[in-house]
Amino acid sequence: MKFTINKDSVTTDTSFGNLSVSTNEEEGYRPFQLFIASLAGCSGTLLRTILTKKRMDVDHMEILADYVRNPEESNRFEEIHFTAYVQTGHTLTEKQAERISQLVLTNCGMIQSVLSSIEITFKIQLADAKHPLQEK
Repeated sequence: MKFTINKDSVTTDTSFGNLSVSTNEEEGYRPFQLFIASLAGCSGTLLRTILTKKRMDVDHMEILADYVRNPEESNRFEEIHFTAYVQTGHTLTEKQAERISQLVLTNCGMIQSVLSSIEITFKIQLADAKHPLQEK
């Protein structure tokens, strides 16, 4: 990948389009947003793949990310907690959800890349029409 360093941003062209990164939200995506998004993107697509292989159709899925940063250590991430809210017509026991969550943590390359320095958790919760996806 090639990056161009501008006055207030860093840009790159990808096959999907131009990506601009900046600490100024008016100039591009903030680095922490992209970091969390890459972890959520990797783990979310992996979760969908695992559920599909288990023949569980997913009607809708959202992932919420909570994080803790340490302002005394360059604002580094200390903890990231993902909760995947999954709407499906299938049931999932707590034990199955824990096993699948562990598969996601173990097989997501982005999470594995930072797991030794950041505490990361991944939890699955089923949501249905009576219990819609959580807003935060």
